[in-house]
Amino acid sequence: MKQEVTELIRLITDKVNLIVLIITPEGNVKYVSNSSERILGYKPEELIGKSWWKATRKDENTAFAMLETFKQNVKNHNFDELSSERMLKTKDNNWIWILWQSSFDHNGNIVSVGYDITSRKQKEMFIEKSLHLLEIKNKELTDSMNYASHIQRSILPNMERYKEYFSMIHINFLPKEIVSGDFYFIYKKNECVYIACIDCTGHGVPGALMTILSRNILKQVIKSDNTQNPATILYQLDEHLQEDINQNINIKRADGMDISLIINDLSSSEFHFAGANHSIFLKQDLLLREIKGDRFPIGLYHDVVKKFNTHSFSYTKGDQIYMFTDGFQDQFGGPKNKKLTKKRIQQILQNNNLIDLNCEEIDQKFHAWKGKNEQTDDCLLIAFEF
Repeated sequence: MKQEVTELIRLITDKVNLIVLIITPEGNVKYVSNSSERILGYKPEELIGKSWWKATRKDENTAFAMLETFKQNVKNHNFDELSSERMLKTKDNNWIWILWQSSFDHNGNIVSVGYDITSRKQKEMFIEKSLHLLEIKNKELTDSMNYASHIQRSILPNMERYKEYFSMIHINFLPKEIVSGDFYFIYKKNECVYIACIDCTGHGVPGALMTILSRNILKQVIKSDNTQNPATILYQLDEHLQEDINQNINIKRADGMDISLIINDLSSSEFHFAGANHSIFLKQDLLLREIKGDRFPIGLYHDVVKKFNTHSFSYTKGDQIYMFTDGFQDQFGGPKNKKLTKKRIQQILQNNNLIDLNCEEIDQKFHAWKGKNEQTDDCLLIAFEF
């Protein structure tokens, strides 16, 4: 019967990459399957007794430590340690991984079956190394993005400097990623305060690069403008942007921005508005109305005749302006995973007459609508009261 069992073990181990050991509680190896020669390079008789520990470990100290650990685990019936992954040295001084599964036989000896898992471990280690490198690269990228965010936010205007020109001003700025393709611009020149809400093409890094370029061009155009006419500024902005992003005649870039631009004339209590693919909401005497811009973007289209119009209004204390990029209204979510829409935002503005309350409610509505969905786009809201 014993011979039949031994023959069965031999047949199994010859077909599969596994080794079978029978070890006494004292660590003496009584049996080694013939597969040891194929897997480890040692004949079974070379591994009998204590030779197993010396042959398959790095040196005698390691062999002794492993033998003592084995005996302690057997004494404590600690099969979590007895059944584990181990590295073994082969006869030609290579290293392989063996997964051991161990149990007691009826004589109190330990029967260990070892599976050669070297190929799997090599793949795992390659994946671990790759993941580690990805983690390093991801950290470097995230650190760079965070630094870029600090740079981008540093060019945004300090709102404290402009609060004296409004009864109240509020900004909701929610980038989709660390850096944003949306930005806001406020600038005072003589008796006029220029306010712009801008949505550049793209988001993340491409959008952020466009915001730096667009902000510098816009500031340059406003500083050199003497018309106080927002439509004229949009024409000049379009011309300068087209020129700057198409200096290489072999590459035609389809980049640009949507913008709403308001010039508040402090000397006359009037404001002037022009929009490139942007509208604004004006609230006067509890009446809310949308003032639409023109259906042309800044940049993007080549060889297109664009037309921008200026809309002028008188205002009194308490009148409100709301300027948006399309990130809020285009956010997907809600019970049917549809867009939030401009109409829902407009309803919030109609129901309340306090800017802070409106901005807070829009923010709450946006996050509740988004739920667990990914944010669709950068979001920007500028609200102020004369």
